[in-house]
Amino acid sequence: MDIANFVANYLADANFGTVGTDIFVGQIPNDINGIYVERIGGTLNNYVPIEESVVNVYAKNTSAAACILTLEKLKRHIHRMHSTNDELTYVYTFLVLGDIEDVARDIEYAKVFKITLQAVYRDKSLIS
Repeated sequence: MDIANFVANYLADANFGTVGTDIFVGQIPNDINGIYVERIGGTLNNYVPIEESVVNVYAKNTSAAACILTLEKLKRHIHRMHSTNDELTYVYTFLVLGDIEDVARDIEYAKVFKITLQAVYRDKSLIS
């Protein structure tokens, strides 16, 4: 179970784009504007199948304003989120850590911004 895939599908279900078209996991292809998600770390609680992970969500666009607008909308959507689940994962909460950060320009001179999320979740196939 990969929380980055869950977040990508969650964003697609919320009409931020389509996974594989303008939402990607791990890395965004060249010459494509959109969102990409990567898991950057986390912990597993002892004796309990609940995990906490940190996920970065990046927006890439030739327009910095478009990136910021996308991430602001995403932040507002996630702050309204309580618990959610799919067939494999139950997410208790998402928490936005910090604010939108200007990452850099990529090799195509597109702007890249990010927000960082903390996810508290469990794998529904594990029984404790």
